Amino acid sequence: MIDRERFPAADEFSPPHEIDEILDLLPAEVTLNVPDQILSLWFPPGPVDGVMEGSALEQAQNYAHSCGCKFRYRRDIGEGLFYR
Repeated sequence: MIDRERFPAADEFSPPHEIDEILDLLPAEVTLNVPDQILSLWFPPGPVDGVMEGSALEQAQNYAHSCGCKFRYRRDIGEGLFYR
């Protein structure tokens, strides 16, 4: 599980603690898809005009990495994917 005290961007976004647990247990065959509007809350400013870049993308990737996952933004479906 993510150490929120140690995670550098913890004060800049707010995925619920339950998401940490889900990602910790996520099997390799499963993705956690998160829609744009939720990504914007968790990783401000989130996707803008179908593009997620800069600090928002970096925060999402760092968060995924802290849970042993990867993150990819899919513009075509307007969602971010957490996966192993």
